[in-house]
Amino acid sequence: MARLLTVSLVVALAGCQGSIGEPSDRPPSTGNPSADYCARLDPEPGYVTLHRLNRLEMDRSFAALFGDDVGSPAYDALPGENESRAGFVNDADVLTIGPVAVEALDGVLATLGETYVPREDFRSRYLGDCDPATDGVEACAGTFADSFLPRAWRRPVATTERDAFVELVVDAADGRSFDVALAQGIRSALLAPSFLFRPETHGVGIRELDGYELASRLSFALWASMPDDELFELAEAGTLNDDDVIRSQMDRMIADPRFDAFLDEFATRWLKVVKLAYASPDPSLFSSYDSALQSAMVDETRLFIRHVIEENLPLSTLVVADFTFLNERLATHYGIEGVAGDEMRLVRLPEGTARGGLLTQGSILTVTSQPTRTSPVKRGEYLLERFLCAPPPAPPDNVEALNDDTMDPDGTVVTLRERLAQHREDPACATCHDVMDPLGFALEAFDAVGAWREVDETGAPIDSLGELPDGRSFEGPRELGAFLAEDPRFSACVGEHLLGYTLGRSLSGSDLCIVDRIVQRANARDGSLRTLLEETLLDEVFRSVGTNDSTEVGR
Repeated sequence: MARLLTVSLVVALAGCQGSIGEPSDRPPSTGNPSADYCARLDPEPGYVTLHRLNRLEMDRSFAALFGDDVGSPAYDALPGENESRAGFVNDADVLTIGPVAVEALDGVLATLGETYVPREDFRSRYLGDCDPATDGVEACAGTFADSFLPRAWRRPVATTERDAFVELVVDAADGRSFDVALAQGIRSALLAPSFLFRPETHGVGIRELDGYELASRLSFALWASMPDDELFELAEAGTLNDDDVIRSQMDRMIADPRFDAFLDEFATRWLKVVKLAYASPDPSLFSSYDSALQSAMVDETRLFIRHVIEENLPLSTLVVADFTFLNERLATHYGIEGVAGDEMRLVRLPEGTARGGLLTQGSILTVTSQPTRTSPVKRGEYLLERFLCAPPPAPPDNVEALNDDTMDPDGTVVTLRERLAQHREDPACATCHDVMDPLGFALEAFDAVGAWREVDETGAPIDSLGELPDGRSFEGPRELGAFLAEDPRFSACVGEHLLGYTLGRSLSGSDLCIVDRIVQRANARDGSLRTLLEETLLDEVFRSVGTNDSTEVGR
């Protein structure tokens, strides 16, 4: 059944005006790129824009350098980042920096220096037993440079760079205390491009990343932070580029609490769960929705993704699962009994329940709804964009918005399904809505905040049947999840989002051929999300850089 539905949807997408899922730089296909297309391209790692750390990456690096109690000074002080087309904020192409950000960062660094330089734990870590009163300012500045700069700059430091830092501190100490001078040196070191950016030198042809560059790619991909001591040691030993070492480091890093950053920065942004903070369900209609419920919804999705990765579960588990993570508040909202207390925990879902997988989680159902009602259109569009990487084109400018009036002028009650059917009578709307709306209809049994319901806003019984243009159909979230799980574009789409995030750049048409080979290798093993992530980190595109000319790779 699901395979037939896949064929049906591909045909429908191909007919949509604007070619759903086919930006101009993509291969001419509504599915995976063809072997002929990829053979002609001979894809290579390509050009990467100089990558600036975003605010979270700065703060997590500050925590590694200064202490876990550092807070979020960069996030609070610097201007926010622009999102990439995929929704990520680590895309090098949109991570600019201007005078306002530099000035704000300078203030952050001044405060960090004043706060941490006098602290005994900080001095012990970077100065050891060196005492400027007895050993001299120059000696202690050198000791600090030898321990701090290689970590802050994530690479070995040249003698000239070390000497320049020492000279700066010595000059700053003239007439002032060593602590004030050292704080000024720290400001200078962390305003330097070697901290703010992740430089990777491009040349002619493909160059394998050195151990320090690869350590940074791994740590920022999985932890949104700088490398730790173990990664630095492997980089120094020259063994980090070994396949087995990368696998073992990925396993270690996933088991570390710092992997939460991957869930926050990849998972919640890929799934748009980060947008839940801006959702505003109408309190007169959804009085049960509050900050505690919202927080539990986000935690459910984060913990669910972490569990799928940690337990090496099939990728299909994302859309077809017999478990989730709940606390009493969220379980009550879902109508699931037997869960008590505020703590989130793994819960096996009751047999016969319609819930299971991401599609039925409150976070996603809420961000894909309107404040006063569900939106089959938004939900369908979301599935096309986030799970099949086939976003529909923007609607024509002259198309009228959907009529939200639930009653015709003659007093006849009109359901949302009927109003959408009227909307599709316009040929300019029909081609895309004929595909989007059925996907969304399958989730209509969940209201605008993800609670189960038997009737819609007009009091009519819920109809969760989705019929594709050729007449094939699926009903409810379970059948929809099975359909997505068997569509080859689902694994390719997850792979596409993973590659874009881990590389920190937008993908071009030729990159889809790289995605295809990564997905093929993952599927040849066990096809799990964890394996897909591992194959992404093992691929040449993650471990090397290509030409120094962006025009050579169609970017």
